[in-house]
Amino acid sequence: MSDFGGRRYDIPEVPANVRRMTGTVIILLILAISGVVILSTATVRIPSGNRGVLLTWGKVEDRILQEGLSFKIPFTQTVVLMNTQIQKAESTEATATADLQEVSTTVAVNYRLDTERVNQIYVDLRQDYVNRVIKPNIEESIKATTAEYRAEELVTNRADVKATLDEILTERLALFNIDVVSVSLTDFQFSSSFSAAIDAKVTAEQQALVSKNELEKIRYEAQQQIIQAEAAKNATIARAQGDAFAVIIEANATAQAIEIITQQMTTEYANYLWLQQWDGRLPAVMTKDEQGLIIDASDFITP
Repeated sequence: MSDFGGRRYDIPEVPANVRRMTGTVIILLILAISGVVILSTATVRIPSGNRGVLLTWGKVEDRILQEGLSFKIPFTQTVVLMNTQIQKAESTEATATADLQEVSTTVAVNYRLDTERVNQIYVDLRQDYVNRVIKPNIEESIKATTAEYRAEELVTNRADVKATLDEILTERLALFNIDVVSVSLTDFQFSSSFSAAIDAKVTAEQQALVSKNELEKIRYEAQQQIIQAEAAKNATIARAQGDAFAVIIEANATAQAIEIITQQMTTEYANYLWLQQWDGRLPAVMTKDEQGLIIDASDFITP
């Protein structure tokens, strides 16, 4: 019996078996909650594109946790996620070329961490590898690369410049277990004086190209005239040769005709031809050489 506010109430007694069951339920509930807590701290999920660095009381273990579900010792071990996807770092650096021209270069680098060495990367750099090694080495690689080329070659030999930068940077970052995927030269900014000199050179080259094209045009036209003159000469020669050949043919034909006529000529036929040509008039004067006489034939003709 209990007294509450001056009133007395009778509290029934809880049976002993109920008290024992309640205690068991409470114990089981505590054990279940403890099991859930322990299980949640004993497992870790590693997202895709990451690796897990396992720490035991802060000490980095050799074991690297792969993507998916992994187990660890509760309350003793912790896991640090390291991004192993392709990442991008960009840096702009003012440098000097081989001919001592100032140039500002912007470089973008795609890189990723060596998946088999992320634990060592964590030991050396923690997760601050971009500021501690990547950007400084990009800047040093830019300086080393531009120093090998003249200013104009940075533009005209861009592929070679990129290959040189890629080689230098890859070698530098490999020391820190970081792989270079690709390098991009996104921008070159030269001094105003050098830019003006480039513009002047480009203008001069364009003018020279125009002059060269005009010269080629004149040369082509001259060649065309030569070809036309040669064609006209050849045509004239061909015509002259044709005319000469025709005259030769005609002369040969005439000669052959005379030869045939001469071979076939007789006295009677010659007289006949003479009579065909005679106009009916006798010669006005006939001479006889052996007597020295001169006779006027008209005296024998009566009107």
